[in-house]
Amino acid sequence: MKNIGFAGFACVLLAMSFGCKLLSPGSNSANNDRPGAGPSPTATSPLPDVSGAATGHAYRISGTIDEASQEGNVCDTSVKFEVPGTLKFEFTPESPTKGKYTYSGPFNASGYGPYEVHDDGSMMVDGTGCIMGKCATYSHTWKAKPIDAKTCVPGK
Repeated sequence: MKNIGFAGFACVLLAMSFGCKLLSPGSNSANNDRPGAGPSPTATSPLPDVSGAATGHAYRISGTIDEASQEGNVCDTSVKFEVPGTLKFEFTPESPTKGKYTYSGPFNASGYGPYEVHDDGSMMVDGTGCIMGKCATYSHTWKAKPIDAKTCVPGK
């Protein structure tokens, strides 16, 4: 649904851009005949930044599952991301604040389940994990501290 809204917003901006171009003076205008005169600065304004980096979904995520420790910067939780550490965690978002994950690691460790980032700076990581053939379910609370998406360095 967000993609449809974004597409509509992009179409409106594009239509406005073309409309301004059609209304601006043409090459026969006295303004364009002057040396150094060029198009109006507003006619070439860049579109607003709509990339994931400006969405505010950047976090410093840290947490553990038993003796395994994970910690690192995630610059945009609305796209697939990883949190570095003992295990290889891969998060697949359904929204910028929740989705599903899988992990793998030493001693045949593997696991999966849902996660959710909360406004209070916590992140719930629930699921089922196995190590050396023994499996168990768990629920862990990790930290998800908001950070500046514009200066975020992934994984650091």
